[in-house]
Amino acid sequence: MLVISFAATILIGALVLWLPICQEPNTAEIEFVDALFASTSAVCVTGLATFDPGTRLSSIGEGVLLFLIQVGGLGVLTISTLIMTMGARKFGLGNRMILSETYGSLPHVSPFALLREIFIYTMMIEGIGVALMFPGFAAHHPPDEALYMSVFHSVSAFCNAGFSLYPDGLMRFRGDLIVTPTVMCLIFLGGLGFLVYGDLTHMVRRIFHRPRPRLSLQTRVVTRWSLGLVVMGMFVFVITEIGNPTMAGTWYARLYDMLFLSVTSRTAGFNTVDTGGLTSATLLIVILLMAVGASPGSTGGGVKTTTLATIIALIRSRMRNRERVEILDRSIPDEVVARALATVAGFFISVVVAMILLEITEIDGSRFVAGRAHFLDHLFEVVSALCTVGLSTGGTASFTESGKLVLIGCMFLGRVGPLVVGASVIGNPERVDYKLPNESISIG
Repeated sequence: MLVISFAATILIGALVLWLPICQEPNTAEIEFVDALFASTSAVCVTGLATFDPGTRLSSIGEGVLLFLIQVGGLGVLTISTLIMTMGARKFGLGNRMILSETYGSLPHVSPFALLREIFIYTMMIEGIGVALMFPGFAAHHPPDEALYMSVFHSVSAFCNAGFSLYPDGLMRFRGDLIVTPTVMCLIFLGGLGFLVYGDLTHMVRRIFHRPRPRLSLQTRVVTRWSLGLVVMGMFVFVITEIGNPTMAGTWYARLYDMLFLSVTSRTAGFNTVDTGGLTSATLLIVILLMAVGASPGSTGGGVKTTTLATIIALIRSRMRNRERVEILDRSIPDEVVARALATVAGFFISVVVAMILLEITEIDGSRFVAGRAHFLDHLFEVVSALCTVGLSTGGTASFTESGKLVLIGCMFLGRVGPLVVGASVIGNPERVDYKLPNESISIG
């Protein structure tokens, strides 16, 4: 259901964006593969684009793109589940499974309450974002256009989509103290996950009760790792970008740019500096941050912060000769550890396969040695697409149709998940009523 719903929404969105009414009349016609690319990027909340939406799409086309971003950020099945249950307030087993698989579950929050709060949080946070960004856009546009810009960029930022109606992203707002701080906050909040909101809300509501409620392990892991990765990324960029003209300016302006880059690298894809002008070391760190991504049940992609925390906890437990994997005074079940390992393995395999396909499709006459000069750029695009980030070094529009299809597949895999797609293809596992004998092999 998850795979089919996203695929159907992407295809319908591509057909609508391909219509003449969604395109500016005095510009070149958008090819279907580019419309499909834009629809996939919007529904998968990525932000990569093969054309400039602000100049190639009409106001209707931009509205369609904004709708696809909102639907993709919340999840197609989540929206349909809310519509079907608004009247009856009854949750069947199928609806519970969909919600639990998408956002997770908490023992003290009912499924319908969580679903209702997801939409309340979304509308409230995006509305606050619109109000905060409006003065910044009003300094450059008439009031009605500034309001439209505020709505579009607020939804795009909270859904971690990274789409901007400006050709240079948010580079014109570099150093701005209204638009870019709001965008950073929206990106960060969108990447935490709705389950964290529900947990924090429950704690605030019962803060005066005895005994005081305790935050779940997921909330504690997500908040610590999310903040830690932002701070770590910013200070690493300070080292890797020393002397780079792309980061020219006063020391506090450069530090601010590096903070924005650290926040947007994880999930969103907005940029205030030219990504193609960053050093190779910075691009490599950005690739690693994109690979980690956001947190479970959020609007962002990647292998997720909890997966990274589980893998590091596994390594730490093995180094300390502990039988159980422990995180913050709790033991992690073996099936969760196995799922984390499978997620990382699925991500790694997806990157390798996509890179091989992209290197084959993008040879384009520059065979062998000459083609190696674009390896880092291609790896950056693949990871950005697979982790639904949307940052680009500037080569997305120049890819061949086959290369664009490779990135479309990466974005779809990244939003739905390699394990979910693989399970839907393989089908129900066959039950085995026997156990094979053990035999050891050497490792390392």
